[in-house]
Amino acid sequence: MKPIPIRLSTLASLLFASNLLVECAQAQDKTSYALNEDQVHFRVPPGWTAVMEKTDGNPQAVAFQVPDPTAQGTEDSATVTVKSRLLKTAEQFASVMLEEQTHAKEQSGFAPDTSNADANINQYFVVRGKTKYQVRDSFHRSGGFAVMVRCQRPLLDKTPAAWASLFDSGCASVVASVAP
Repeated sequence: MKPIPIRLSTLASLLFASNLLVECAQAQDKTSYALNEDQVHFRVPPGWTAVMEKTDGNPQAVAFQVPDPTAQGTEDSATVTVKSRLLKTAEQFASVMLEEQTHAKEQSGFAPDTSNADANINQYFVVRGKTKYQVRDSFHRSGGFAVMVRCQRPLLDKTPAAWASLFDSGCASVVASVAP
């Protein structure tokens, strides 16, 4: 059997393409993240896609889109954002929480969610476009950082209760992974 000649440039292109496919697959499967030069760590469930990362300056954040079959083909999407801010003093944590809560109240259609009983969670509703969203902001201190996890999902009539429960548990797992 005679060997098949292959050009070095073709081989290099094939290797590059296969490495690129592996890197893309790994990026989609990434579940561990860090902010602030590896000082704030958290995990997300598999299948959540990072759609924005700001890993310089203060604050820093990573935003994820959570697959929501009910919202496919619409402008609505379920998202989770982890945001960290370096604190100058421990007392600054309360002012960071107050600032974020004040900003939340300025959003269109803001209404508190009275079913929430956890003091570390600011749960409320807003309107984005024509859709009502439930938003849950959890606040934690991690070392010298204030960390906020914002989970927001559209309240669509066709959303299965099982998906909403899965979203809530995924969000809770992110919060638990941040908490010291």
